[in-house]
Amino acid sequence: MCGAAHTGEVRDIRMSLPQPIYLLDEEERRTRASVEDDFALLHGQKGDRYFVRALLELPIDGEEGYFGYGAWIEVTEADAAELGQLWHEDEGQRAGPFAGTLANELNPYAFTDGLPVRIRLRDVRLLPLVELEDGDHELVRAQRHGISPHRAHQLAATVA
Repeated sequence: MCGAAHTGEVRDIRMSLPQPIYLLDEEERRTRASVEDDFALLHGQKGDRYFVRALLELPIDGEEGYFGYGAWIEVTEADAAELGQLWHEDEGQRAGPFAGTLANELNPYAFTDGLPVRIRLRDVRLLPLVELEDGDHELVRAQRHGISPHRAHQLAATVA
């Protein structure tokens, strides 16, 4: 570990698109996907897929802060509708949690697309929080037990 404070460094990575939409070519994305700031929809032959953006926090050892991924979560149509109604209401904090699956590959963590999660609404000005379901995955361990400041710096460097 370097031991130095890295003030002003990136502590959040915002994923631009859900993985299934990201993997489409530009023309297919234009015709099959609808993406807003915090909601996305993908039309498909087997039905529509619904996504919401939420914040997956990794606590940093010895610090009050966290390293965060603004990640996309796939949810059911019914949950997408309910989230859309409750998102900006003060009472929304009392709803849920909502089940879903992570819809991004969060490098350098491997095989994160499809990990089961729960999301919880909170203050109307903030993204919902992601809680990974229990399992034997390094990202689950990082969320439960925290990461070192050095690891947070390494993660931030992946987008620098």
